[in-house]
Parts: sequence; structure tokens; C-alpha cells
Amino acid sequence: MVGPRQPGLLDKGLVLHTRAYRETSLMVDVFTQEHGRFRLIAKGARRGRGPLIQVLRPFAPIRLSFTGRGELKTLTAAESLGSMRPLSGKALYCGFYIAELLIRLLPTEDAHPDLFERTIDLFQAFAESAALDQLLRHYEIALLEELGYGLRLNEDRGGLAIDPQGDYLFDLEKGALKVQAATPLSVSGATLLGLEQGTLAGDRERLESKRLMRKMVDHLLEGRPLRSRELFLSLKVRSLD
Repeated sequence: MVGPRQPGLLDKGLVLHTRAYRETSLMVDVFTQEHGRFRLIAKGARRGRGPLIQVLRPFAPIRLSFTGRGELKTLTAAESLGSMRPLSGKALYCGFYIAELLIRLLPTEDAHPDLFERTIDLFQAFAESAALDQLLRHYEIALLEELGYGLRLNEDRGGLAIDPQGDYLFDLEKGALKVQAATPLSVSGATLLGLEQGTLAGDRERLESKRLMRKMVDHLLEGRPLRSRELFLSLKVRSLD
């Protein structure tokens, strides 16, 4: 452990992002169980090879204490909550993507304890599972629900059950509208039901669900680009050089 424990300020957290701050410190974005998402300064964290820099690794679960009532708080103590396998390849990109979504979309200091536990489980699953697309889709739906956008995926706007053989246009606010034939903007009923049930079996369902969830997320971002997407695209381009 680094530093003395502060009574009343202990919280479980997940490191989302770190960057250098002044000569020896770090600015850290964290998502915590009891206090939600916020930013803090870890003073002296970059000085030498002390234990604090090892604890504050991106995507690492920690226990922390902090002080301050403003937007930028000060870390007073931090310890690891157990080892997690480091992410690499596509799993690392997925980690950057989820961390950026949380930083962009979650209000500061707004607790979401259930989502916090789901996020811890997600990062653990990233390190252990190859089914990254399915993991992302399930989490994106859970995040939308936490933000007040529960998706009606098993019935259309009129309350009729989704037809797995049908094609639908889907709106975040209004839900699913059945159309006569598939279009570049529509998704199949099988895709909607697969998202609802957590079973995206075919290539079409996985592709359509990715496109649909991207549309939902982009709506909430109000057109602001995600750096994690740009990074992933640049890495894919370089790999083809």
C-alpha cells in the first residue's frame, strides 16, 4: 500500500487513463464504486521507480483514498486489488474504447455501482476471452441502460414481438420500426433478438449489431469523434503497409 489509509475515503476503483502532470505527478481518470467517475492528481507518482506508478496502471483495479471537493481531487493512498492480465492486441483497443466511453458519457461524481462491477468483470473478460465483439455489445447495452436509454429489442414501436425474419429501422428514442425490405440502415429481427438474448451467432448479426450500437453511441456523443477509434484505424492501416 502507498500512504496511510484515510477513514471514510476508501473506495474501490478502476484506472481509466493516466497522463503526465508537471514534473513528477500523474493526472488520473478513475471510475469508482461509491463516487463514480472523476479525475485526480497523484503527486510524485512518476518520481523514481516507486510502487505508486505500478499501482496506477490503465485498467487496473485499485483501492484508493483521496481528498478535495473540486473537480480535480488529490490521491492520498492507493493499493492494488489483485493482478489482472495485461491487455494486448484487439483487447487493448477494446480497453481504450470502453475507458473513453466512460470518460465521455458518465457524469462526474455520479455513482453507478452495478455498472462499476460489470466494468471490472469486462476488463477481466477482455484478458481471458476471444469473443470480444459479444462482450462489447453486452456492455454497450448496459451502459445505455445506466444512462437512461433502455433499448426495447424484443418488440417494435407498436408493442408487437420482433419477427426474427423481418427487417427493422431502429431509433434510440422510438425503438424498432418494421420495414418491407432490408436497407443499408436496417437491421434484421434476428440481430435485435440476439442483442436482447446475448447470442449473436452469425456474421450478419455481429456486423449489424456493431453498426447499430455505433449509431447509438455516436448519438450520445453528439458527433464528437472517439480517439480510440481513430487509433485503432491508424494501427490497422499501418499493419497493411
